[in-house]
Amino acid sequence: MVRLILGFALALMLGACSGGESTEAAEKGVVAFHADMDAGKYAQIYDASSEDMTSTISRADFEKMLDGLHRKLGPFKSGKTTSWNVNFGTSGNYVTLQREAQFARGPGSEEFVFRVQNGRAILAGYHVNSNLLIVN
Repeated sequence: MVRLILGFALALMLGACSGGESTEAAEKGVVAFHADMDAGKYAQIYDASSEDMTSTISRADFEKMLDGLHRKLGPFKSGKTTSWNVNFGTSGNYVTLQREAQFARGPGSEEFVFRVQNGRAILAGYHVNSNLLIVN
């Protein structure tokens, strides 16, 4: 019984370490995403994304979407993660970050989903909400 409890405790500790490393990788992924978006490297973002994303949107549509978002929101100024979730599953390790963001033209909220492989965050989904997107 003691071995079972120790084994379970060890598994929890290892999972916590991996979760922290995965979250850290995802946070770095957010920084890279915003730098590339502000530089207009939309195709580069798409090409580096996971199949989770590229199977749901074409490169051309993705580039149009990011260009439109950037025109309406302006460059990224600052942001912070308000919540996160790490999911270790049979289909991979995914990290979801909910973030408050400040763009040049106003505030918004973002959701990033990253597939984490070998300590590297690969974009699997991006969603942004802002009242600026519904104003002409």
